[in-house]
Amino acid sequence: MKNNAGLIATMLFIGISGCSPDDSETGQDLSSQAAPTDTRRPNILFIVADDIGFTDIGAFGSEISTPNLDKLAYGGLRLNNLHAAPACRNMRLMLMSSAGTSAANHPMPGAFRGGVLSLNYATIPELLQDAGYATYAAGKWDLGEIEGYTPGARGFDRYFTALAGAASYFAEPLFPDVPAYRYEEDGRTVELTELPNDFYATEYFTDKMLGYLRSTEEDTPWFAYMPYTAPHWPLQLPEDWLDRYAGRYDAGYDELRERRFEQAAAARVLPPGASLEGFEPLAEPWANLSPDEQRRYSRAQEIYAGMIEYLDMSIGRVINYLEESKQLNNTVIVFTADHGASSGEHGVDTGRLKVPGGGPETPDGTDNSLENFGRPGSFIDHGRGFGEAATAPFKFQKSSLSEGGLRAAAFVHYPAAVAAGDVSNAFMTMMDILPTFMEVAGTEHPGAGLFNGRQVNDIAGRSAWPHLTGNASTVHTPTESAGWSGGSGGALIRGDYKIIDQPSPGGGMGTMPWRLYNLAVDPGETRDLAMENPELVTELVAEWEANWR
Repeated sequence: MKNNAGLIATMLFIGISGCSPDDSETGQDLSSQAAPTDTRRPNILFIVADDIGFTDIGAFGSEISTPNLDKLAYGGLRLNNLHAAPACRNMRLMLMSSAGTSAANHPMPGAFRGGVLSLNYATIPELLQDAGYATYAAGKWDLGEIEGYTPGARGFDRYFTALAGAASYFAEPLFPDVPAYRYEEDGRTVELTELPNDFYATEYFTDKMLGYLRSTEEDTPWFAYMPYTAPHWPLQLPEDWLDRYAGRYDAGYDELRERRFEQAAAARVLPPGASLEGFEPLAEPWANLSPDEQRRYSRAQEIYAGMIEYLDMSIGRVINYLEESKQLNNTVIVFTADHGASSGEHGVDTGRLKVPGGGPETPDGTDNSLENFGRPGSFIDHGRGFGEAATAPFKFQKSSLSEGGLRAAAFVHYPAAVAAGDVSNAFMTMMDILPTFMEVAGTEHPGAGLFNGRQVNDIAGRSAWPHLTGNASTVHTPTESAGWSGGSGGALIRGDYKIIDQPSPGGGMGTMPWRLYNLAVDPGETRDLAMENPELVTELVAEWEANWR
């Protein structure tokens, strides 16, 4: 049965976090508020921040200035148990298809990364387009750069995207010999020479989306997908933003990790059992670094922080437009990271530390002198230590199937139906986003069968909307599982338990014996229970092999 989210009257959030309406950030009893009177189908604004860590915005414990995101987060429901994927493309595969990455990926010789999003899955924009929504995208695509697989072919009416996994934030080539690293708008390649002289990607993506929204016919609901590249490498900023955080990280990543944990705890976003006890950093202790190494890492983190504040400012421009056009109250806003923080060492590692898994090859012609950090021609990241500071108390970071790689900072804002100020600890995955948006739009996935002239598969996710609006305490039952697979192992979560056989970052591409963790009491994955529960491990491995490999 189709639903209309604009008509939902329930305002009470009943989360397994144990928060009640009168102990929320707002202190209001939201259960007595009147039902919304706007019967139009809600607009949907979906924002993705690339490579951002769990504690990298203020509402999740950060010192970085993010007033626009914080206002939305505290005015909505923060999620601390949303699981993404270990890397950018995998998350987008799960998101757009509501399927596991191994199912959604279609191998294709000659394609960037060797694959594309399979046509056997109906995407979010296709389904919403079919339901009468205008559909727009501005940002990073990373799901196919060849004809038939770019955003226009997968359901977007208008779009401006970086087709590959990354790009310079300025109008300069990143990897000139890789054709996938290019911009495309509405089916046409946009040459770098066509971009404005003062081009900065975060600003330009925002400009494009605002243009699309302003062009929408009145009373037409819209879906706006804003997968920003920030703060993904290369870390770069406009000149007048480069020193915004000068000196703020001179104390190093070990101190920042402790401070972030305390601030996240104060913000109530850490799950039960979260602790720094047993946390084992992979990065060299800050005190062991040379002064030159410390300066390079801290300078890179300054630029990283500036990129997040610039991202927040840009999102604020979109929110201001929605307020001015009186659309904010009828727009469901979802913000999420695509995985844990990056730990790339390019530009910062001097070579002495020999950090494993340090990131991609540095492009030819790069100027990574300290004076050029963040400017055109630079190619840097902030390193493993600052990546760990942004994901602790969770283990590891981006590229890992451990919680530091999978667990994403996220929130939902929709005052008409989502209570403000609470934190949900309900388990969700990116596969749940598609069915959630279908319920918001008052439509549904067609199921396995014919859709728009092709055969499509059913979805694996569940709508989180009943939980988000207070009508259900959880999204998944204790017997439902979600799994991940990749070249270096796999993982599965069912109920409170998680199995994983992936080695630590830099530990090679093989596997280790399956470990077992109880995430309900040990979200930091510090106590392996496999030896004590061999039958459960065998059962969960069999489920992973059958459904998620």
